[in-house]
Amino acid sequence: MRRRTLRRATPQSPREAAAGRARHLRAQLGVAADIAIRAQRRALAARRATGDTGPRGRPPRGRVTVADVLEYARQHFGLVSVERGRAAAALRARYELRGGRRDLDTDAYGD
Repeated sequence: MRRRTLRRATPQSPREAAAGRARHLRAQLGVAADIAIRAQRRALAARRATGDTGPRGRPPRGRVTVADVLEYARQHFGLVSVERGRAAAALRARYELRGGRRDLDTDAYGD
């Protein structure tokens, strides 16, 4: 079996380091948005299981907010100074990717 040798990390330029930090932050915000969407869908499923209905007898809808994303980012990743616009962008991307329009509302498009 051939042994793999570890390559030494090459020094990064300040621009590469900043780009890496930005990618990492986007990934963390994306995970926080996924957690917020999942939590709202679980709460919505619990409401539906109890027979709760929305206005005019329609199925109830959940609401995922940018504040939810910021709170999960703080709880799970320790991110305390995230710009609201970045969190809104992450929520918009994940909301669209996860098909949020079918059962959730969001305030991410107002930011």
